[in-house]
Amino acid sequence: MKKVSPLQSVAVRITILIVGALLIEGIFISSFFNFNLEGFIDKRSSEYRLEIETEEKGKLKDSVDLAYSVVNSYYERSQDIETLKKQEMESLKQVVDTVVTQVEALYDKFDGILPKEVLEERIKSIVDAARYDTDNYVWINDLENRMVVHPNKSLLGKDLSDLKDSKGVYLIRDMTSIAETKGEGTLAYHWVRPGETEPKLKISYVKILPKLGWIIGTGAWVEDITAEMKKEALAQVAKMRLGTEKYFWINDSGPKMIMHPMKPALNGKDLSGIADAKGKKLFVEMVKTVQQNNGAGYVSYWWSKPGTGKNAPKLSYVKLFEPWGWIIGMGVYVDNIDASVLKQKGQFDDTIHSIEQNSALSALLFIIIATVVCIYLIRKGLNKPLNRLVDFSSKVAGGDLDSSLKGQFSGEMEILKDSLEQMITSLKTKIGEANLLSEQSKEETFKAHEAKAEAEAAKVAAESAKAEGMLEAADMLEGLVNDLSSASEELSAQVEEVTHGTDTQQQRISETAVAMEEMNATVLEVARNASEAAESADQTRQNAESGSAIVDNSVNSILAVNSHSETLKTNMDELGKQAEAIGTVMNVITDIADQTNLLALNAAIEAARAGDAGRGFAVVADEVRKLAEKTMVATKEVGEAINNIQAGANKNIESVESAAVAVEKATGFANESKQSLSQILELVQSTSDQVRSIATASEEQSNASEDINRAIEDIKVVSSETSEGMLQANQAIGDLARLASDLKHLIDKLREND
Repeated sequence: MKKVSPLQSVAVRITILIVGALLIEGIFISSFFNFNLEGFIDKRSSEYRLEIETEEKGKLKDSVDLAYSVVNSYYERSQDIETLKKQEMESLKQVVDTVVTQVEALYDKFDGILPKEVLEERIKSIVDAARYDTDNYVWINDLENRMVVHPNKSLLGKDLSDLKDSKGVYLIRDMTSIAETKGEGTLAYHWVRPGETEPKLKISYVKILPKLGWIIGTGAWVEDITAEMKKEALAQVAKMRLGTEKYFWINDSGPKMIMHPMKPALNGKDLSGIADAKGKKLFVEMVKTVQQNNGAGYVSYWWSKPGTGKNAPKLSYVKLFEPWGWIIGMGVYVDNIDASVLKQKGQFDDTIHSIEQNSALSALLFIIIATVVCIYLIRKGLNKPLNRLVDFSSKVAGGDLDSSLKGQFSGEMEILKDSLEQMITSLKTKIGEANLLSEQSKEETFKAHEAKAEAEAAKVAAESAKAEGMLEAADMLEGLVNDLSSASEELSAQVEEVTHGTDTQQQRISETAVAMEEMNATVLEVARNASEAAESADQTRQNAESGSAIVDNSVNSILAVNSHSETLKTNMDELGKQAEAIGTVMNVITDIADQTNLLALNAAIEAARAGDAGRGFAVVADEVRKLAEKTMVATKEVGEAINNIQAGANKNIESVESAAVAVEKATGFANESKQSLSQILELVQSTSDQVRSIATASEEQSNASEDINRAIEDIKVVSSETSEGMLQANQAIGDLARLASDLKHLIDKLREND
């Protein structure tokens, strides 16, 4: 009996299948479990990150709201007119009191000495020249509401009693009333600032000069006060800190940096091109955020972290302060959030890995126990009954059909046992039937031998009938011989016609071969001429290319001259600008001299007001005035020299411009020559290509003619062979006719014998 290897055993295979299924199921469950755990870790990490970010966002929002409230407090102060009046009254009063003191001192000193008109003009000139805070001024009107001194000269001498602002406030009338009734006071109104066209809110302080019957006043625009408030607000916000890394900055919607405490170099600069390490234009994003999210929102980006010199992820909250167009922001570096999330995730990973290890060990233990139980059950319920069935089958295969199965069987094994027993019973029946059929076969074999003897006798009888059939065959052959003779005669006639046609074909082929040789010679001559023409075209193209290169060099040289001319023109323009700049500087020096003279006069007035204590200062002021006058004279002389230099520079500039125009025209002519040569070069190139095509086509035609000649020679040979074949066919047909005649004589002899 053949032995079965362990791996081929059904029991072993079933055991392996079950264990494999358990392993696959365990791996699937473990993988599914691990996948869900990893998803849980990611979800929990995301939730943890969201919690930290939400907390940081809340802190950022509260901090920015605090800075926002500080800025808003300064804004509200700038909008409180009554408070501004009180606040500005002292500073404006100091200015007016200073001017009034000088005017009174000058008036008291020269009253009765100088004519009243001259003294008033001197006082007007002093007040008219007085300036402070860049463009703020002092004016004078009389008690009749007529303007006496004002930067706007169109108002001088006019009765301004009916002058009112856009809000209906009578400016001069109300100021006169306040000065006459109270001696001094403030008034808020709208007035056009020098150099501008739109009226703006202004607060003015006025004081009466009883000796002259004048009212002296000055004012401050609220926007200047607002600017001061903005300045103070920026300083206050710049000082605010939350820890060492948290600070506030302010930019506008330009975006332009208004204030950055850590990088002052950014102040006043355009921020639209600033991008983080990832290419994100963060300040542009901040502007979009406040515009699209009701004035506030969060922006994530990368920014340099103090103390590290490296970029780190940062989260900022920005809020728009709409009255001033400021965007207030604060950011926090979130790399610590990433570290916290990674730490939390690491703890989760450690816990999950521990759970996974315990689960894997438990699953392995379960698989081992299940494997042992399966092996026991398979050996008891499958292996032993199956071995008995195998032994029984082996005995039956050895010829022992009387063997029987013993032992207990259940389930499919019992069905298999019954089937084997039925199979043995059926096999015994079939063997008996086979023996019976073998006996019947022997009987039939004997009958076959008898039939063979009868066939031999029939063969002898057939031989005797053979002679009788010969006469009939002879008649049939005679008919066939007659048909063959007729066909041979027709075939012979057709062969003669083909032979005649073949001779004619050979003659025409010979004539065609001669004509093809003449055409081939002509084609070769055309190809040779085309090749020479192609070489001439190539030479022409090379000459055109050389000419084009020469023109290119000429163009480049002219362009170089043009470039030098442009440079010279630029230098001359720069010289002219520098000369003009010197003239501007001289004008500034002249203005400084004028201002110095005015300051000297103001100093003299102040010294006069100071009495004996200011006499030394008055002497110095007088010397300063004289020095200013000398400066003005020297400046005038230098200005004339500068004008001469400017005139010469302008002439040189005109000459350079003329040269530049001439060079530009030469450049245009050279470019036109270059274009013409380029067109000639293209035409020559096209002609050369066409000639080459003709030469190539001629060569190909020559080759084709040679191929045709060879084909004609082949046809000629085939025609000769065909002619020879026709001769041989004619001979064969004659032989065939002779054979038919001989066959006919043979048939006649057969008949005579019969």
